[in-house]
Formats: sequence, structure tokens, C-alpha cells
Amino acid sequence: MHEIKPGIYYEDTYPGPTIGAILLPQGMIFIDAPLRPEDGHRWKSNLLNRSQGTIHKIVVCLDDHPDRTIGVNSLDCPIVAHRDAAKTLQEQSAVFRGQLPESGAIWEKYPETTGLQWVIPDITFTERMQFHWADEAVLIEHHPGPRPGSSWVIIPSEKVVFIGDAASATGPPFLGKAHLPTWIDTLDILLRAKYKDYQIISGRGGPVKLDNIRELKKSFRKIHRRVDKLANRRASVDDVSDLAGKFMDEFPYLKRDREFFLQRLRHGLSQYYIRNYFPQTDDAGKKIV
Repeated sequence: MHEIKPGIYYEDTYPGPTIGAILLPQGMIFIDAPLRPEDGHRWKSNLLNRSQGTIHKIVVCLDDHPDRTIGVNSLDCPIVAHRDAAKTLQEQSAVFRGQLPESGAIWEKYPETTGLQWVIPDITFTERMQFHWADEAVLIEHHPGPRPGSSWVIIPSEKVVFIGDAASATGPPFLGKAHLPTWIDTLDILLRAKYKDYQIISGRGGPVKLDNIRELKKSFRKIHRRVDKLANRRASVDDVSDLAGKFMDEFPYLKRDREFFLQRLRHGLSQYYIRNYFPQTDDAGKKIV
């Protein structure tokens, strides 16, 4: 457990996303949840020991990705998510059955997660929420791009922001439900003067620097141009998936994890291509991919 500022923590040792927590005089805010229930119970217990009897608790899911949502029930408190993230979770079957088994997600390494109960958020928002559990508010803001319902948790008084999958400190991003032009706009927000002195905590590996975000923006522009060109000549999904090998070194990763992350990028590029350029629809014309 790393303490960023007094009462603000992140944890990167559990399987799944990098999670966070904010201990406030009138309550505790969890930011995402460990993947495995036993880790969730441990995380909650550790924080309660530091909170000196906090009564009010809530967990914010920064998007609907299975890595950060299938273990959230272990925290046993109300769940907040953006309306679009909540809609996706409500459309799932009641029990997690391990969809997309080759997506390069962390849950794929832990088969015991199959069969866990899906969450349904208790509270949703559209653009912004504020928690007034201290003298200064904690903000939850909608910042799409990685997924339609992606959000950030911002503590302006301490200059800390938890950005979920907006940028990664390790491994390539998940592109399957992304929209790169929107994502680039979201990165531009992080690059504004407002966030110059902020500590930026990624949901994939912890702290990231503004230089990392600038490089990610460049990489996304390259990928977007290449995919656009392939779409203009109606290239196959396999042609787009094959771009993964060319772009792997744009992102930080350990050599031992290359094949795992390469599969993540292959899967993400192919799903991105289908979803954004040639979406499948049902009989009513509604997108089904």
C-alpha cells in the first residue's frame, strides 16, 4: 500500500487493476476493487484499520472492464459508476462467465473468477459527481475514450487524480471498446496546465508522468492513421490485428509479458476496427459488437 498524500492510497500488488482509496473525516471512497474476493476483503480490512471507525463507505468503478468490476462485491458497499458503464454492466448475465477469453485482461490468468456475481451500480451520474465528506470536495468526472463510461476521481485540494485506463504505466491499452479521437481529447485534458503539478495514478501500474501521456498521445495518432487507411481500403480484420507487432514497442512492458500483451493489442485492434468502422447490427439496426 502506497500513501500518496495523507489519507490517499494506491495498491498495485493485487492481481487486477491498480486500485485506490481516500480516507476522509466522514467516509471512505474505494477506487475500483481487487480482482479476487479474498484480496478485496484484505484491502478493506487494511483500510478500516487506518480509518479509525469510518462509517460511510462507497466504491467508484472507473469503468465497466471485468478486471475492475467482477471483484467489487467483496467491498460490500454502494457502487458508483458512470451511466454508460452501468448500462453495460446491467446488460451482462447475472454471473460472470469469462467472456472474451483472449482479450489480454488480467482476469484471464485467474479462472477462479468465473462464476462471480456481476455488480449493478447503485448510483450513476452523467458528467460529474461531488463528495463532500471533508472540507474540500472529491470529484468524479466522466472522461470517455478508453470506454464510453470511463471516469476519473479527482482530489483538487491534494492535486491527485486517479485516471483508470486513460493511460497505462505497464502494457498496451485495451482498445476493444475505445474511440481513439475521443481518447486523444481526454489525454489533452491531462496535458493542460491545470494538471501540471498533479500526481496522476493510472489504473494499470500506478503513477504516470506527463511525458508518458504525451508519448501515448503520439502513439494513438499513429495507430488511428494506420487503421483509418486500412478501413478506407476495407482491409480484413486480420490485417488490422497484424499491426499489433508493429506497435508493441510504443508501450512499456516487461519482456516476460510480451506474448500476453501482444495478444491484448491484437484483440483490441481487431475489436476496435469492427466496432468503429464496420459494426454488426441486429434486425432493428442496433449495434451488437
